[in-house]
Amino acid sequence: MKLKILGGGGEVGRAAYVIEERNVKILLDYGVNFDERDNPQLPLHVRPVDLSGLIISHAHLDHVGAAPYLFITGEVKAFATRPTLEIARYLILDFLKLNTPFIEYELRDFEKMFAATEFLKYGEFYDNDSFRIEFYNAGHILGSTASVIELPSGHRVLYTGDINNLETWTLNGAQLPDTRVDTVIIESTYGARNHPPRKSVEDQLLKIVEETVDRGGTVLIPAFSVGRGQEILAMLASQAPYLDIYIDGMVKDVTEVYLMHSSFLKDPVLFKRAIESVNFVTGHRDRRKIINKPCVIIASAGMLKGGPSVYYLKKIADNSRNTIVLVSYQAPNSGGHELLETGSLTSHEVKDVKARVFWLDFSSHAGKRGLIELVSKYKSTVRNIILVHGSKEEAAILAEGIRDALGADVNVYIPSNGEEITLNV
Repeated sequence: MKLKILGGGGEVGRAAYVIEERNVKILLDYGVNFDERDNPQLPLHVRPVDLSGLIISHAHLDHVGAAPYLFITGEVKAFATRPTLEIARYLILDFLKLNTPFIEYELRDFEKMFAATEFLKYGEFYDNDSFRIEFYNAGHILGSTASVIELPSGHRVLYTGDINNLETWTLNGAQLPDTRVDTVIIESTYGARNHPPRKSVEDQLLKIVEETVDRGGTVLIPAFSVGRGQEILAMLASQAPYLDIYIDGMVKDVTEVYLMHSSFLKDPVLFKRAIESVNFVTGHRDRRKIINKPCVIIASAGMLKGGPSVYYLKKIADNSRNTIVLVSYQAPNSGGHELLETGSLTSHEVKDVKARVFWLDFSSHAGKRGLIELVSKYKSTVRNIILVHGSKEEAAILAEGIRDALGADVNVYIPSNGEEITLNV
């Protein structure tokens, strides 16, 4: 069996990995990431005609953003959950709008991919004479999957995609199979760190929100449109139903997909009840009404690169009664990162923010301890562990922890982009 790294080797994002055995060649994700100028970077090329299948683990652009390239002149049989591609359509639309000079595919190529996809639910499988694919809940965002691929020799590969073993307000933690696994391809985004206890982070957020509203201030929570926005609204609506909560931006659209595919949620009844208790902003008139009232506004974009969250920040930044709570990862070149570091958002002409600013760790990725627990589940059978989707430094620390937990007999690889690994089966 061979594994080639087309992206995601020694870096976060741009996930793209090809597993090959005999006449079977399966591509695991085909995503993008962004350089220091915020321009998209594509994975290495692969010919669609050479592929037996494409597995899309979830809807985030760093896992699906390059996949429509495979459908411009060709076609691949793809595998995903339906909510993954329903959500990806929104993200791809936004991606194309912002990056037209850099991207050669069009929305119609995404739609060709959608039409070529076999949709599986958790616990379901696809089987032909050459390979078998099984889908399991990865706990990352709605519809995210961990896949077990059985190759012609019987070798079984677990690809986690982005994975989270913690239960949240919207999703169950990862639910992996009790079965033999020979090779694990696992993310290492937070391979060197553990996240704080989720309950303590939730308590912090609730305390900050209540203090702000009690003194007549407005709370702005810039949040990722997929996953984070829905988790925060479910948590606040359930824990503090007396709060006035408003939802704006792409968070609204993605929340509709969550409702359409509520069977993927941990507690569909709780989520629907939460949605019924919040307010959806429908335009500028609504926005003008809420910027000076004691309330909570959850809006995209989560890194303050644009969207309604920037509009609200400009309106509330100059008042010390107000609060801005960042609950998403802040990339080094993002507006949110600048705000945390300098107290300003110069890219949008906002200086010396007087509102209180906080960052809370609501990560949807497993930390070091969780990742080791996940691979330890297969301690008796696993032979190879490949660490991807993380910096070399994070992966090296995770590799040391895995060897301590599983023993020296397990092969742990930290590959680079372009590298091909030959694995004994």
